[in-house]
Amino acid sequence: MAAPKPIALISKHGKRSKFSYLFVTQVSFVVLFPYLAKPGLSTVVFRLLGALVFIAAVYAVSEKRWQWITGLILAVPAGVLNAISTLHPGSALAIPSLVSTFMFLGFTLITLLRAVLRTETVTRDTIYGALSVYFLMAFVWGIAYLLLETLQPGGLSMDPVRHPNHAVDWFDCMFYSFVTLTSLGYGDMVPVSAQARSLSILEAVSGIMYVAVLVARLVGLYAARKSEGQ
Repeated sequence: MAAPKPIALISKHGKRSKFSYLFVTQVSFVVLFPYLAKPGLSTVVFRLLGALVFIAAVYAVSEKRWQWITGLILAVPAGVLNAISTLHPGSALAIPSLVSTFMFLGFTLITLLRAVLRTETVTRDTIYGALSVYFLMAFVWGIAYLLLETLQPGGLSMDPVRHPNHAVDWFDCMFYSFVTLTSLGYGDMVPVSAQARSLSILEAVSGIMYVAVLVARLVGLYAARKSEGQ
């Protein structure tokens, strides 16, 4: 009697590698930020990399016609407002830029999350999609913190001993978001206002719930495929 073939959880085949592109641009964005977020040509390159992330995000949500059209409608004003805010720092467009970016990234996050959780076959690209969702969660919450800090300065506080004379900026909010999402908590940044604490609680809970739901979904798919193979 022949031994039963093992059931593979991850399939090597998928429709398109649309999620992998987004994941690579997200990782590149985080890795290269400390080297490109400087005045001059570096800032231009960094903004171009940010635009590439936007393009990859629109492509990632292009499964249906209405999805990529909606993503494009949200991405264009966000990109334009971000470019203007970069050329004219401190302008009145800072808040509209953050709001439009939050809306675009939020739409991308929800769309990718639904695609990942609804998949019936786990491919390599699905894994990239799940990782991209995790990164997007951190980015969305980071934008929320930055928007809060813009509207309510002092909502987040940094340790003056470790960071003397340093105002909370974009990268600080992203760093705090990733630290909160992963429940790492270095302690050099803390939420002070009630709104900042509320956002921190929601992000920490959402990070834990996402991992739990994702693992449960993968285990369920594996069990279903195993029962079909018997």
